[in-house]
Amino acid sequence: MIPTQPARSINPIVRPDGSCYTAYATENVWTGVEAYSGVTWGNSVTPYTTGKDYFAQLIVALKGATKSIYIAGWQVNWDAQLAKGVRLFDVLLEVAKKGTVQIYVMPWDDTPPVQTYDDQTKAVLEAINGITGNQCVHVNLAASLADSNAKFYSHHQKQVVIDNQIAFIGGMDLAYGRYDDATYDLHANADGRAVLNRYNGCVAWVGSVTKSEVADPDLLVGMYDTPVNRTATLAAIQKGAMQIPDGATYTTLNPATQPRMPWQDVHLQITGPAVADLVRNFIWRWNSEGGSPSIPLPATPAKQTVNTGCGIQVLRSAPLKMRQAEYKALPFSARPETPIKGAQANIADAMAILIDKAQHFIYIENQFFVSGFGLAGNRESGDLTGPADVVHSNNKYGIEATRVYAMWDIDEPPQNKICEQLATKINAFIMNHKGEPFHVYITLPVHPEGKLNDGSIMTQIHWTMQSLVFGTKSLLNRIRRSFRARDLVDQNGPDSDWKRAYADDNTEYESIDIKRCFEYVTLLNLRNHAQLGDRYVTEQIYVHSKMLIVDDLFAIVGSANINDRSLLGSRDSELAVLVMDSKVDSVNLCGDNKLRPTRGHARQLRMAVWNKLFGITAGGERAATELKDAVESPGAKASWEAIQARAAKNTALYEAAFDFIPRNKTPYNPLNLTNPGAASIWPRWYSTDPAKKTWGNLGLMPFDKAFWTNPQFNAAAAAQLAVTAAQLNEVKGFITLLPIEWTKGENNNLGYPTALVVENKTNANPLQQPTAIAQEDVSFTPTTEGKT
Repeated sequence: MIPTQPARSINPIVRPDGSCYTAYATENVWTGVEAYSGVTWGNSVTPYTTGKDYFAQLIVALKGATKSIYIAGWQVNWDAQLAKGVRLFDVLLEVAKKGTVQIYVMPWDDTPPVQTYDDQTKAVLEAINGITGNQCVHVNLAASLADSNAKFYSHHQKQVVIDNQIAFIGGMDLAYGRYDDATYDLHANADGRAVLNRYNGCVAWVGSVTKSEVADPDLLVGMYDTPVNRTATLAAIQKGAMQIPDGATYTTLNPATQPRMPWQDVHLQITGPAVADLVRNFIWRWNSEGGSPSIPLPATPAKQTVNTGCGIQVLRSAPLKMRQAEYKALPFSARPETPIKGAQANIADAMAILIDKAQHFIYIENQFFVSGFGLAGNRESGDLTGPADVVHSNNKYGIEATRVYAMWDIDEPPQNKICEQLATKINAFIMNHKGEPFHVYITLPVHPEGKLNDGSIMTQIHWTMQSLVFGTKSLLNRIRRSFRARDLVDQNGPDSDWKRAYADDNTEYESIDIKRCFEYVTLLNLRNHAQLGDRYVTEQIYVHSKMLIVDDLFAIVGSANINDRSLLGSRDSELAVLVMDSKVDSVNLCGDNKLRPTRGHARQLRMAVWNKLFGITAGGERAATELKDAVESPGAKASWEAIQARAAKNTALYEAAFDFIPRNKTPYNPLNLTNPGAASIWPRWYSTDPAKKTWGNLGLMPFDKAFWTNPQFNAAAAAQLAVTAAQLNEVKGFITLLPIEWTKGENNNLGYPTALVVENKTNANPLQQPTAIAQEDVSFTPTTEGKT
């Protein structure tokens, strides 16, 4: 036996007939390090896996409010679509007319060059008071209270609480783009979507709206707030006008030729004792940020006497400065007895506990994956290559200004340990040859939301690929090291020098075929396609979820991404819940007809998400029905094999039809057609002479406006349209493989401070880059004509 961390297993107690007794013992999965809250039982939790389902229930709950509504978000848009023909403004206006409900809204106070329309939301929602004659809507813009470089970080919590009884929490802001369903429809004008709700931040917008369709909330504040402007603006808003886009040309997506970007996210509805912890979070934040009027804390809930229903621990990432501000805003009698010692990193702590407890599988769905990866590989220390060189050359002064502004931690590597923790768990199974199967599934966006000619996006892709693939201690290379250590033991015995495979400077792992890693890990992206008139279009389905599920027993859902901003605790504020259902079942989890325990909420949530991603929820010809068994038995070898096979087939079909999408191999290389090499970050580029850094450009990319002038799928003549249609009809479900060779051999690290790199809201022109890094969860990209 190799002396490594053991892979623990559960041996069920079996009845005489062979079935398992149900286990009711409580497992210690709760975090106690600087914990924001303890665990409460007796909660009811309802998951929502589409924006449409969440918003439909939210509308009902908002309209049923009798006393109070608390809304917090990174981005809250007054005209965010909640149903066909229904905006957030419409719902809150109806509630405000009651005159009995106090409505508190707390978006993030955005930092240039980011544009979340927070000031416009404040102006419009507060105007409801004048419309109704009731002083009941209060909007407070929450600034970042990060422990350093506060201008670069954000208030990132997402929650709604109604009457202190019903709470909604997860990854979905009340913002543009989130209104979506299980079909991931690409038609930008479907379901009544208009203006900014026709959202795609990854392409250059070439459509426009007329002045009559929009309103300018800036006319409601300051010197522009004249009686004439206010009357006309509010009349237009009440008649259905939407937020005016940046730019005098009213530029938006063109639904005739451009796809919207579909949204994948998860949200929860909670009732029960845990709501009190979420109420407390909002009130603490509101009062500490100077919200007016201040909100009194409700009475402390009575002590619990039940442990049925769902156990919930509310988790936070909270900088020390934020916690200190909350403490100072509390009345003396309400201040916690435990002294504040530092930042809260509850979400990272809870994720580490669950990863350590995993026995059969882990499912991660997240917007980002940037984690400690050892030393950077992939020519990171060399000159910039190809497109990155072009973009940097045209914005080197802006990037340097960002580095000066950041002041410190400019080039620090990612510090969070999610990558290491996952690899350590997998290592235990590889080294111990355990009979129990084990697998990690990770679903991510193919790249952060934004254009591929955006320097911040390019840098983010660089760090993601280092974390997953290229770094010396990347997730895949850590697994390769474990395989190398196992091989050394098998070849030379347990007394051999097998530990050397883990040494920082050891490169023996490079001899291990990277494909062996996929016995333990599946890396997925999501994509959809549609026909718009004379063309086919495709777009990634944007994974925005922040979710971790272990063994269908435990689940964490919230606002925290896998990166240092979210997990270290000292940067972005975050909010999540760890849920453990008391309802226990025994199921064939690993496909070997051995019954293993699962818990209701985690299993229900994971199955709902997988059914959606596999097209089974949407149904029809798109359903990947061969994956139904995988939904039931995620721990089975046959399950991950089937999922990878379907994702690989879908990937091949998409790459055959669309040569510009991120991929493993470049579609062009006239110098070496038999071995084209890894695809560039702009797949239509190819290297003519890497030594001299000369490049050939074979076509436009979606960030170019001219790209949208003509059809871009692989159909040179109209007769081939039917061929392309037949190929794309073979796509089943929405899963594709993450391209692990994409950008191999390139250095796309443009030099932005690594601790700050996130999605960026920039101009469409690659020659016009901002002078500061933007924040997370970008939901609008100004056009070249617009302002930032």
